[in-house]
Amino acid sequence: MQTSPTDTQDSTPKTQNASGLLSFWRTFRKSRTGVLGFTMLAIAIFVAVFASAIAPYKRADTSSVQIGDIYQPPSAAHWFGTDDAGQDVLTNFLYGARVSLTVGFFAAFISIVIGGVFGLVAGFFGGRWETFLMRFTDVMLVIPDLPLTVVIVALTKPSLWNIIFVIGILGWTTTARVVRSQTLAVKSRKFVLRARAIGASKMHILIHHILPLVLPIMVVQAVLAISLAILNESTLAFIGLGDPTAPSWGQMLNFAFGRGAMSVGAWWALVVPGFGIVWVVLSLTLLGQGLEQVLNPRLDTHHLMPGRPVVQKEAGAKPIQKDAILEVQNISIHYVNEGKPPARAVENVSFALKEGELIGLVGESGCGKTTLMLALLKLLPAAGQIVNGNVFYNGKDLAAMSEDEINEVRWSQISIVFQGAMNALNPVRTVGEQISEAILKHAPTFPKNKLPERVSELLELVGISKDHREHFPHQYSGGMRQRAMIAMALACDPQVIIADEPTTALDVMIQAQILELLNDLRKKLGLAVIFVTHDLGVVAELCDKVLVMYGGVTAEYADVDIIYNSPSHPYTQELLKAFPDLTKPKKKLSSIPGYPPRLDNLPLGCRFAPRCPAAFERCKTEEPLLHLVTDEHVVGCHLVEASK
Repeated sequence: MQTSPTDTQDSTPKTQNASGLLSFWRTFRKSRTGVLGFTMLAIAIFVAVFASAIAPYKRADTSSVQIGDIYQPPSAAHWFGTDDAGQDVLTNFLYGARVSLTVGFFAAFISIVIGGVFGLVAGFFGGRWETFLMRFTDVMLVIPDLPLTVVIVALTKPSLWNIIFVIGILGWTTTARVVRSQTLAVKSRKFVLRARAIGASKMHILIHHILPLVLPIMVVQAVLAISLAILNESTLAFIGLGDPTAPSWGQMLNFAFGRGAMSVGAWWALVVPGFGIVWVVLSLTLLGQGLEQVLNPRLDTHHLMPGRPVVQKEAGAKPIQKDAILEVQNISIHYVNEGKPPARAVENVSFALKEGELIGLVGESGCGKTTLMLALLKLLPAAGQIVNGNVFYNGKDLAAMSEDEINEVRWSQISIVFQGAMNALNPVRTVGEQISEAILKHAPTFPKNKLPERVSELLELVGISKDHREHFPHQYSGGMRQRAMIAMALACDPQVIIADEPTTALDVMIQAQILELLNDLRKKLGLAVIFVTHDLGVVAELCDKVLVMYGGVTAEYADVDIIYNSPSHPYTQELLKAFPDLTKPKKKLSSIPGYPPRLDNLPLGCRFAPRCPAAFERCKTEEPLLHLVTDEHVVGCHLVEASK
């Protein structure tokens, strides 16, 4: 019997789910506290569900009660004795478990839904939403919830569902705070930036990328919320605000205290319901600890927030080069923080990229390379603003596009290979699912039964066996993860790929393989590539042109041969002096003294002047202009002007 592609596709998620549950159980069972808590809670739930079958007497059966049956001690007829009404305590205890657990589960569900929505919205969308929701949460946190619960329940009809609703709507504040914090941490992961880069909507990112990683924390919070709800219900019932028609463990305590159980020595009327409350609360606490050990992800944090609208200064655009598919003209990017000077991360940078060309961006950390690349697709953090310049792609200005318009360009025409593939891949989704996501976003009519075939084709294109399609990122090696990122970048057949230090943290052999793969794909598919790196050796071997940046500005821009054989800018010259030459093994390497400037406290003149060995007085007071040495050679240095 043959299996159709659709059958295979449908069976895969079931297999994954079964495998995931099995893996979870294997990890969870190693937690003794978690297993103990789970077992204790399972016993309590079993007792509550099958109370009518387990109870030795019918509930509230007082037809045969006599005066001598009141507060009878434990005996063979009544294992846990009788109460003030002559009813069997064990029977009331079993039925009371139903009520207490019902309140706990339903009230916790309400709390988690409200707190989860507040936390997700505040953490993900930020801005005014976050300010309003978190200030409201702070106000609710200041008000003691138990006294407020008592007041509200006292003013309403004492029914079971009223109690559930009141406890639920007043118990969400802690969950909102925890979920918001976790959402902020997940949102700053690079796989969220990658999802934005492929053009995914905010709701898609929230549901498919944020929620799966926040959900484990919500599960732990839900377990703890159940115990808190049971305690609150027991307190309300104990002070006489419970539902008399649905006696819970708290109601049993109320009747026992109010009708003199202690004065007549009927300790069992108090101990039995008290034991039930302690048992369930303890089981939930232990279960919560066990789940937290298994489910709570340890997330790296970076800074990423939805981008602000672009602020453009009035500036005329230059004519676009006829053979350039991507041209950046005088782009300036500032990071704005209230009460502080703006950090001028990039200023007046220009370059052009032709079809099939590879441009290298070189410079020390903090010189603006990554900021420039993120700005091309308007993926800047919230504080980042394009204050001037244009980014033309096939004649259209990307910097002037709306979010919907730029989404049509992201990934389908310009894609990104992010630095650090482990952080750029969603850890709870298979690599195949993440590649499929990019395809379906830009080709929603693509036949779903052919997706596995297309994903396998992309993986094999970058040297990964199709057998690894359904594996998770942690099952890949470092080199395989980087190859998978390249496959993902190729998913929609883009014309331009931005490679942001794609070989970081890889060993030398794997770096060479990744670089060779990128270069081969460029030649095979006719890709244009922007390659961000610190490695001058890679630039010399692969690149056609080089843009050297320092302190957010262009130091030098030229063909790779000019940069390596006759550099004009002192910074470029100093970088090359620090680069080893295998043909000159006795060459003494030098380092550049000092550190790059702070972007919010730049020097008055040339940004490289404090470290430049050739600086003169003018360099310290006047910022240099860009000088055209030849048609393909631009230098930002006073020395070039002086030599003319």
